[in-house]
Amino acid sequence: MNKLRSFRFPEEKLKLLKELAERRHDNNKTQALLEAIDRYYEELNPPSLQGYIRIDQIHDLNGNENCPGCNQSLGSGAWIAVYSNGTVKGMLCDDCVEARRA
Repeated sequence: MNKLRSFRFPEEKLKLLKELAERRHDNNKTQALLEAIDRYYEELNPPSLQGYIRIDQIHDLNGNENCPGCNQSLGSGAWIAVYSNGTVKGMLCDDCVEARRA
């Protein structure tokens, strides 16, 4: 991960940050600032799609075996998208993987 050497908040955002520090972090401004920088960094550098993993057998305890991307039935197999920050998204159908809809 890249380190931010210089980072400035606009004055109005700094006031909001101080209020958030009081409410959510027991007035710990350092902790509030670290959380804010993490969120800004993720917005500026969103995780990239690294690839897909094929799942051959699906068993959904909720009985919902439709693709969240296009709502078609997943059938006998599905895919999980893997991102650079370690997060995953799934279960996707073959068509959504082909169209890179993750």
